[in-house]
Amino acid sequence: MVGLDCDLDEGDVVSHADRRLFDGKVDSIEAHVSRKRALADQFRYSVLYLLYEYGEASRTRLCEDTGRDGNDLQHHLRELLDTNLIARRPAPEDADGRRTYYRVTTLGKQEIESDLEHIVGGNRYTERHRCLVDTALADSSRDDGRICAREILVDRSSEVDKLNKQRTSLRKQQNNFRESTGETQ
Repeated sequence: MVGLDCDLDEGDVVSHADRRLFDGKVDSIEAHVSRKRALADQFRYSVLYLLYEYGEASRTRLCEDTGRDGNDLQHHLRELLDTNLIARRPAPEDADGRRTYYRVTTLGKQEIESDLEHIVGGNRYTERHRCLVDTALADSSRDDGRICAREILVDRSSEVDKLNKQRTSLRKQQNNFRESTGETQ
């Protein structure tokens, strides 16, 4: 091969992927794989997702929400910090300055939003996942009129009930039809 793929002639697929994907501009394959490795742990991924929903939260809030003690949680937070998925932030003016606060970074948001795009179905569902507020930050946080997932679920519960009743009715009709024709499942 000649040209763009010359490093493949030497069997250097890592350099090839690094050059083709990142071209030294924004990131590197090494940093990218380190982030994926950090997110390969279910708990760390869940902490990142929780911070995505909060936007920012205190370590105390994260301990309460995860049921982990500070030392155990710190190990996981360190992995997320080292891969630039989260960052420490100074305590807000009206918050306890002795607490440690974390925020999700742009890279962390991109990881979660990419998954939301592929798992949940796109950006139109993104906002419903970002509605938690750390009470320590409540005064200085979200007063932007966003509707939380809990509110959406309450508002949509009658529609869900209606669809579930229709589904149940269709299953009964299908089973009755099968019984009348002698067909077994």
